[in-house]
Amino acid sequence: MEFCYGPSVAAQQDCRERLIDAALSLCIRCGYEATSIDQIAAVAEVTPDDFARYFASKDAVLMSIVEDLLHAIAAALTNVDAAASPEQSLLIATTEVITGAIDGHGVITRDRLLAIAQIFTGHPNLRKQASLARKRVLTQALADRMGVAAGNRRVRQAVTMWSAIVAGASLGGHSMADHYDPHHDDQLVERMTAELAATFADVMGQAPQPD
Repeated sequence: MEFCYGPSVAAQQDCRERLIDAALSLCIRCGYEATSIDQIAAVAEVTPDDFARYFASKDAVLMSIVEDLLHAIAAALTNVDAAASPEQSLLIATTEVITGAIDGHGVITRDRLLAIAQIFTGHPNLRKQASLARKRVLTQALADRMGVAAGNRRVRQAVTMWSAIVAGASLGGHSMADHYDPHHDDQLVERMTAELAATFADVMGQAPQPD
């Protein structure tokens, strides 16, 4: 058993990463409901007290990945052409972050992205938490981009529309064949971005503009 505290920042970061990987692995293998904090700590080879130093709950472990993605999208918004609409800007920034993760140079790994997508798909409470986090992080980021207050009607409208687009794109993935394995899909970037673009067109009533 390894203790995850002390002066080493690297050791603390390693502990946090092991806890995240353990939680994802268990939730995929055993199911979200059946996975406990004690199990996560055991697989990560730390104590439950160590777990509590990093995360308040099992959901907090999973949401930490979502938060990383959202903050990366918020940062990517600053690089989008100012002429792009708020919804188009969110599409471009999200596509950039997803592409980076799948290609191996993103804020999270491809495996973590796919694991989160699989775990959250079957659990409305997790999707609700992700939706609330999305609105919180992206509302402020979009408001900053537009130079308006976070309560601005156009900002709130854009984030609401974007939440509908993300939800629709996630549900669209169910149409894949039972044997489909995204871990071995060389066209995963193209599939995911095409799904986002198609759902964007359905929700917005118009196709996204070229970058």
